Amino acid sequence: MEYSIRPIGHIEKDDTGIYLVIMSEFWDATTHVNLFSHLIVLWWIHERDTPEDRQTLVSNPPRKKGAEPSGAFSCRSPSRPNPVGHTIVKLIAVDPENSRLRVDHMDANHGSPIIDIKPYLPSSDRVDGAMVAPWFKDLEPRYTK
Repeated sequence: MEYSIRPIGHIEKDDTGIYLVIMSEFWDATTHVNLFSHLIVLWWIHERDTPEDRQTLVSNPPRKKGAEPSGAFSCRSPSRPNPVGHTIVKLIAVDPENSRLRVDHMDANHGSPIIDIKPYLPSSDRVDGAMVAPWFKDLEPRYTK
């Protein structure tokens, strides 16, 4: 069975900031996005969408060089069967004139396709006391209280 994913926009990085540029036909989907401080951005790792990268099932976690090789489903390697990236960002500004959302950071590259945006909900997106592999334990949280 095959599925189709259409981009809703792309990542733009320049001297003025980092933006989620939304295609005009999808801009209405941003209604009330300004009521949220953080968003979950799903994006296509298009630079790793190759037959070789899609067949890479075990690799070193990218942030922790030298850690034990791990399966694609237990690390954040960009080489994976379906190259979907996931980033939680802080929403800085909504710019309807240019159909874009300014965010604080984005680990996607300039031009990466955005495939979906969801509001971050602490009630369901945060897990207290979560267990992680030993090589991830010392990573600093991006957001604190």
